[in-house]
Amino acid sequence: MSAKCTMPTSAALNTRRFSFPSRLASRSAGIYLRPARRLAVHLRADLSGAAPASSIASSNGASPAKAASVASPAKKEKVDHVKWVLDEIAKGDKVVIAQTAPAVRVAIGEEFDLPAGTATTGQMVATLKKLGFDYVFDALAGADMTIMEEGTELMDRLRSNLHPDEHPAPLPMFTSCCPGWVEMLEKSYPELIPHVSSTKSPHMIVGSAIKNFFSKKIGRQPKDMVVVSIMPCLKKQGEADRIMHQTADGLREVDHVITTRELAALVKERGWDYGNLPAEEFDEFLGIGTGAGAIFGTTGGVMEAALRTVYDLASGEQMPRLVFSEVRGLDGVKEASVTIQPNPSGPLQNSEPVTLNVAVANGLGNAKKLVKAVQEGTANFHFVEVMACPGGCIGGGGQPRSKDKEVLLKRQQGLYSVDERKAIRRSYESPVVKTLYNEWLVKPGSHEAHATLHTYYEPCGPASFDITAPQPQVAAPQCLLPDDSQVCVVYPSSSSEGSSGGSASESEGNGAAKGQRQQPTAAGH
Repeated sequence: MSAKCTMPTSAALNTRRFSFPSRLASRSAGIYLRPARRLAVHLRADLSGAAPASSIASSNGASPAKAASVASPAKKEKVDHVKWVLDEIAKGDKVVIAQTAPAVRVAIGEEFDLPAGTATTGQMVATLKKLGFDYVFDALAGADMTIMEEGTELMDRLRSNLHPDEHPAPLPMFTSCCPGWVEMLEKSYPELIPHVSSTKSPHMIVGSAIKNFFSKKIGRQPKDMVVVSIMPCLKKQGEADRIMHQTADGLREVDHVITTRELAALVKERGWDYGNLPAEEFDEFLGIGTGAGAIFGTTGGVMEAALRTVYDLASGEQMPRLVFSEVRGLDGVKEASVTIQPNPSGPLQNSEPVTLNVAVANGLGNAKKLVKAVQEGTANFHFVEVMACPGGCIGGGGQPRSKDKEVLLKRQQGLYSVDERKAIRRSYESPVVKTLYNEWLVKPGSHEAHATLHTYYEPCGPASFDITAPQPQVAAPQCLLPDDSQVCVVYPSSSSEGSSGGSASESEGNGAAKGQRQQPTAAGH
């Protein structure tokens, strides 16, 4: 049975205010950071445009999902995106481009009896070219762009809280690249929308770059481009269907999503010997990704990749270590802090050290506990990564199923090995990143970047494209929460790491949110 949520009223949306304990001084407009102290913020941010606690629960304490009575929409006919893609390739009148997520390369080999965690990048690329794709790009390039935009957004938010002459932006900032997390947030925690990064996920950024920029480089129209994402996640097609993910001409940025298992099935249907296919390279332009982009595929990877760039750009010097072990592993919730050195002329304009507190959650149950701790003021973070599936994308619902209790750990180690073998391991050093900004976007956070690489969120979620219709349907969302259907692969529980198994719904009891310590109260509270 699907649950439903109510759309917060406009009156409710303007009165939401969290009370976050803090060591910092308060202002009538919110809380700003005092750089002479550690940046140990939990802001009492005025969340303009978010709903108050009273509007998100019914009088009997029920969640908004259960408090409303909204008619269910007619069930749409399921679209066979694999067949659609093969038909597009066969017609030959369009440029059909594949991009692959990092988690796919360390899991697809399991479908062909290769050890879990084996990176078969060359065989994966060869498979896609053998299927007839005109270009094969790496979503790692999109992950690097996500880091540049999301990292810039984080630094802007931090700076606005460090200086009293600027309006303080909401903190903590949550990551936005997991569609399962975004869907839950829009439908269960709409008051947190101002806290979510507006940066698109890596494969949506690649889709935007292809339709808006690459098409011009090869002398084709955006309507002639078909973008296909090979993903570990069952929610990525829904993300691509979001009505705001379109070009200025109303074209979809990503047309189709194929899962890891679906790609493996195509190989098996054709009788190809996957493990012995001659390795091939990604195509140029979006074929180069950094080690930071590779670790996006596992829990903690987005955080670690972001810290590699944010620390360096904010402090003006490279972080002493590339591996941030505090956010690695499969524990349900992880915490860490990093101190950014004084850099008055840098992005934070800080004359004193600034300590950035971060948290990582995987599994929606752990995410709910972390959100609750943030709302109650018992957690103290500035930047939070959330992945819906246990282990992150490596445990996505489109990945091979396995009875190996250590499969997530092995896939995670496979991505760490990809990172270690990369010549470039920081996103801002990527030649693709430099090219895109030099020739297209000007700089991170620019008007051009916001027009093409950023998105927005809506309480209860937005309307979706209907790919079978000539024009997108711009109907009001029906506010339906996901039903009990499984969106993450269920794996046997592992004894070596924390919450490494369970579906998005089953993982709610896995791990407790750390950081539920009582914080000093801000002066004046």
